[in-house]
Amino acid sequence: MNRCKLIIGAALAALGLAAMAVIAPPATAYVNPVTYSGQGLIADGFGGYDLITELCGVENGADADGPYLLWVLTATKATSADITGPWGGPVAMTKTGNGTFKYVSTWYNPATLPGAVTATYNGNAKNAQLVVSHGCRPKGDGWCSPGFWRNATDEAWALTGHSRTELFNTTVYSGFYGATFPADPTLNTVLTTNGGTYKGTGVAGTDLRTLPPNPALNAYNATGAYLTDHIPGFTFDPDLMEGNESDTCPIDHFGHFKK
Repeated sequence: MNRCKLIIGAALAALGLAAMAVIAPPATAYVNPVTYSGQGLIADGFGGYDLITELCGVENGADADGPYLLWVLTATKATSADITGPWGGPVAMTKTGNGTFKYVSTWYNPATLPGAVTATYNGNAKNAQLVVSHGCRPKGDGWCSPGFWRNATDEAWALTGHSRTELFNTTVYSGFYGATFPADPTLNTVLTTNGGTYKGTGVAGTDLRTLPPNPALNAYNATGAYLTDHIPGFTFDPDLMEGNESDTCPIDHFGHFKK
């Protein structure tokens, strides 16, 4: 009798394991597909695409450190979804709300993504949207001179997240210039004032790029460096300051990224 119970128990345990294997979510595509067609991107004016929204650094609320893209699928009443793209797949997306799923991928050139990424989901086959919510571009080196920013449009300034009316002492100081001015000038004042007030002697700031072996920046050049450093995907490089600006500045005066 005991031997019979053991046999029956072993059989039931095997059935239980089999049932668990069936219940485990499969690593395969679901029935309903949606192909990415460029939502979340904007034409860059040169035949390519850029992010509409950029968010870099986990300390700023980014979904990953370094370059990445956040994919969001909205599919009404879906309970499971996966995504396939240049990274391979299908890989599971994380459910974050009612019919909302997210996946963080590494960075890919936005121009290569429309038509190359597909999400699939269960549930109703209607009203599904796959978008790039935001991301962070890889950092590149650049230098846009103070003269560039003086003549740039508001659209170019908007890329930096800063405006002409912001005050020097709370922006450029202390990273790129190690002193304040008693009459706190606007960035526009620094860029447009003739004479030596802001074009005088350099004063090293806390940023390593203003310290030896690099020369200290005067307030005029420090403002150009500060704004360049805030172009999404680019960082100020002091080695480029003597170069041809058509090659060193990644954007034009209208805020379009160059190829």
